Amino acid sequence: MVTNGREVSLSADGTLVGTRTRAENGSPFYTFQVPNKKAEGTLLLASAGDCTDTATIRRVLSPNPDYRMKEQGAVLNWFDITEREGYYSLNDKAEDVLRSKEGQQLFAGIFADKRKGMGDGASSSDGMMKMMGGFTVLRLMNLLGTLGERPTKEELLSLNEKLNQIHRV
Repeated sequence: MVTNGREVSLSADGTLVGTRTRAENGSPFYTFQVPNKKAEGTLLLASAGDCTDTATIRRVLSPNPDYRMKEQGAVLNWFDITEREGYYSLNDKAEDVLRSKEGQQLFAGIFADKRKGMGDGASSSDGMMKMMGGFTVLRLMNLLGTLGERPTKEELLSLNEKLNQIHRV
């Protein structure tokens, strides 16, 4: 059934799930919808010509946190950041977020926490925000991380969730 190495077939526990032909653009990626209902595992078999490979997938009710990477100084991909129409996100400029009262309150809390670790030499956040207002919130948070511990991916996503609750002004 394989023609010129352009087709891949996938079976789950011996039942054919489907056969895909390589896209016209030559992409080597194939996608299949696979039932994953068994905790003991489902054996997958991919075949293309004389080549085969197997894998076993298991159904779980909740993710195992031990398999989640904890990142320090995380870099977020564009698709990690949720943007709601009419609301702020990490991709907005800090000066834009500060136009709203809720944004000012959120940033005041962030800067209060940062100043705690900086000692008496810390100046007010107003001057700092005027200077850095043109940066996106994401870039600003990563820059402020140089003052102490850089934010984790989870902390940045949590901040983004809070920003997603503040209406644009």
